[in-house]
Amino acid sequence: MAAFINSKTNIIDLKNITVLFKNQRKEVRAVDNVNLAVERGDIFGIIGYSGAGKSTLVRTINLLQKPTNGSVIVNGIDIKKIDEKKLRVVRHKIGMIFQHFNLMSSRSVLGNIEYPLLDQKINRKKRQQRALELLKLVGLQEYVSAYPSQLSGGQKQRVAIARALANRHQF
Repeated sequence: MAAFINSKTNIIDLKNITVLFKNQRKEVRAVDNVNLAVERGDIFGIIGYSGAGKSTLVRTINLLQKPTNGSVIVNGIDIKKIDEKKLRVVRHKIGMIFQHFNLMSSRSVLGNIEYPLLDQKINRKKRQQRALELLKLVGLQEYVSAYPSQLSGGQKQRVAIARALANRHQF
């Protein structure tokens, strides 16, 4: 597998993405032939009406939702063509922030940011140091011991951003 960081390609290339959901009565076309190219450093927002397929489209980026048709290329790698083991490695490097943040109510802000680092071979001190750096980056260092229920929506979103960035290897 090629190195994950490659500045010569788009970081995300979705080509002709279609997602169909079928049940006994009908077929629903949640995403219809979408093409999207995102260059390194770009920031994209996907907006639309409720039920328009925004979340479904975003979930195709790391194959949490496998498209019915199309190619999902992340940093030059067609991730639909790699095995599950390599896909887990790629997913680990894609920081996803979901609509409802998925923060764990039983963990502090620090604990939520540390969580994706628990399966890595780094000691507690380095894990906490990384989480504290990220809290500072998102401007929430004073909330280190707070719990999600004590935060505003915007603060929860910033915790989710910090957690998504936690896996970037800077140890």
